[in-house]
Amino acid sequence: MKILITAGGTKEYIDGVRFIGNSSTGRTGAQMVDYMVQCGHQVTWLGAKDAIKPSTDCSQVEYETFEELQSLLESQLADHEFDVVFHAAAVSDFKVTSVVLNNTTIPAGRDCKIPTSDHARINLERNPKLIDYIKTWSKNVNVILVGFKLTNSSSQKAIKKAVDKLLSKGMVDYVAHNNLPDITPTFHKLNLFDNSGTMHHCESPEQLCDKVVYLLEQAA
Repeated sequence: MKILITAGGTKEYIDGVRFIGNSSTGRTGAQMVDYMVQCGHQVTWLGAKDAIKPSTDCSQVEYETFEELQSLLESQLADHEFDVVFHAAAVSDFKVTSVVLNNTTIPAGRDCKIPTSDHARINLERNPKLIDYIKTWSKNVNVILVGFKLTNSSSQKAIKKAVDKLLSKGMVDYVAHNNLPDITPTFHKLNLFDNSGTMHHCESPEQLCDKVVYLLEQAA
């Protein structure tokens, strides 16, 4: 199969040296890429410049900002007929539009340096949800999309609500859920949900890959 895996986290620049980011290392995406390549699949890694890189031989495309990820994701989907997309990248919900210093508004961007001030207010604007567009951008109209949902909660009710919200959009075929307290440097379990709400427990990203491939083969 031809597979696209996004990984790592976006950076939203305040100025040329400051940015808003997240804690994603890209480790899960790299693990999935390495495993899928070893299983004989043709894999493209679309990952952040500072993310953990796959160690196997695969096509690698790098992004840094939300805008770069959006552009590269759209072009990759339009140019290549992927069978499956694992959208594991941690995408910023907001972009920085401006900074207010002493009642003066300064446009944000990498081509400037915000001066030092005792107080600053950062203005944010919501980014679109890239996962909502993946199927519409895809050259393969039958592409299978696996979305990822990270939570940080001990409430099963809250977790179910977050997963159901993503599934209810009808834009993904599966949701891979991971909970922050369950992730350690040596252990990462996930639960895979399909559109019927059925949950498949996976002890690792590699098991998640196996489960998705198995379900696709059963449906064929």
